[in-house]
Amino acid sequence: MSAVKRYVLLLLLLPVAAAGQTKKSEPLFDQAVEKSVVGQYEEAIKLLRKAVDVDPGYAEAWLLLGNQYMALELYGEAREQYERCLALNPQSRRWRQEAEEGIATAYFRQHAVENPVPFRPVNLGANVNTEADEYMPALTADYRTLVFTRRVARRSSTRRDLPQEEDFYISLYDTMELNWGPAQRMPEPLNSNANEGAQTLSHDGRLVVFTACGRNDEPTGCDLYLSVRTARGWSRPRNLGAPVNTVYWESFPSLSIDGYTLYFASNRSGGYGGTDIWCCTLEEGRWSEPKNLGPSINTPGDETSPYIHFDDRTLYFASNGHRGMGGSDLYRAKRLDDSTWGEVKNLGYPINTAGDEVNLIVAPDGRTALFSSDRYGGYGKQDLYSFVMPAAVRPERITFIDPVVQAENMLTLGDTVTLPGIFFHTASDALIESSLAELDRLAEALKRRPGLRLEVGGHTDDVGSDADNLVLSEKRAKAVYDYLILCGVDPQRLTYRGYGESRPVADNGTPEGRARNRRTTLTPLR
Repeated sequence: MSAVKRYVLLLLLLPVAAAGQTKKSEPLFDQAVEKSVVGQYEEAIKLLRKAVDVDPGYAEAWLLLGNQYMALELYGEAREQYERCLALNPQSRRWRQEAEEGIATAYFRQHAVENPVPFRPVNLGANVNTEADEYMPALTADYRTLVFTRRVARRSSTRRDLPQEEDFYISLYDTMELNWGPAQRMPEPLNSNANEGAQTLSHDGRLVVFTACGRNDEPTGCDLYLSVRTARGWSRPRNLGAPVNTVYWESFPSLSIDGYTLYFASNRSGGYGGTDIWCCTLEEGRWSEPKNLGPSINTPGDETSPYIHFDDRTLYFASNGHRGMGGSDLYRAKRLDDSTWGEVKNLGYPINTAGDEVNLIVAPDGRTALFSSDRYGGYGKQDLYSFVMPAAVRPERITFIDPVVQAENMLTLGDTVTLPGIFFHTASDALIESSLAELDRLAEALKRRPGLRLEVGGHTDDVGSDADNLVLSEKRAKAVYDYLILCGVDPQRLTYRGYGESRPVADNGTPEGRARNRRTTLTPLR
């Protein structure tokens, strides 16, 4: 329901008579409300014009009249009606605030329309888009892999009440043809007979976090799930559990490029509005208690579909609470050096319209944006498009360097490097499943350098006794050693050793420092 319709319905609940209203104008106003609720704005305007002709002091009628012009995108006319309402000094404080906000919003929208941003969306083509609906894209950092959601006929006959289901599809970029290749349905168990969607990919495409609703492990709502692609295929999706998931709605995940921070939308308690954007961090294999991004991002309205760019500073999201063109608009905010969020900026018209805009992502180059749209001329009702992001709202351009490949290239005799993305369960040598994808990639890198011998080193923070930490670090190093051998690395090329807490690289007095000290290292051997 649009903001105008919600406002009209609220008016119906007001018990106080409007200033200037008489019995003669009351039926006209009531009829106008009925027309507005069903979207017949021109008819509502005719009725309201008659009402204010009868009662020029009818402040509420002028306010509602402004709302009708706003719904028709006639912003100059809307502003005039709001100004007439304010000139009457309405008794209702809420009406005054509505009129003042209406004037500001009308100015904003009129300026946006008169100063459009460059916007030429290009359909991604028949390899990706079909007669079905395609939406919610996700990209890897190398711009080689695109995963999106497609609504298809349900393959299972057990849900006759739901004739369609949402599945994941994948398309690989063809560097010769400079186009996205034919999309393929992703395999089980990532896809199922239920609905899967609203996904985010790790930088290398080996980890996906997505939304599923009403599954057996959490039938009360929508939760976030994780699956990892290893040498044996995609792992069975695992519910992220508390504290990320709650009895409320969690959806629209977005992973930072290092995989340590997860942004998502939720209507859980403790927020600023209906749906807010939250984030949590990965600390020794566990997600921390989610934190609300605060009132600079979140509003009394709804904020959804967060997307953190690969620069790890620029956040895009959808909102119907910030000033915009109507419905849900797309916005950008940048994280400042003090970790707070800077000014929220509307992406501009005609990227944003009076309708709903959501599901925007931006490629590493900062120029290419992808989104879904139901605009005319597609292959189906909803297709995926790309466009050049206006310079004023671009993120920082990044050149992606794969951390595992970077570690491989840095490994020279005498150097020790930290292996990224390796996590263990707390006080345990059991690898977190997301670590397996990184180890698979390391094994592949080692096979490309058959002459390289390595020591796998385990390190801990200073929590616990020296003796316990030494034992734990050695067990963790051996766990990595064992997995690499399982992946086909010659055991003659590897050794392992635990160092406990003896070689810190950061201050153990802070959580961040302790997290850095808990690490796995690689040291080349003769």
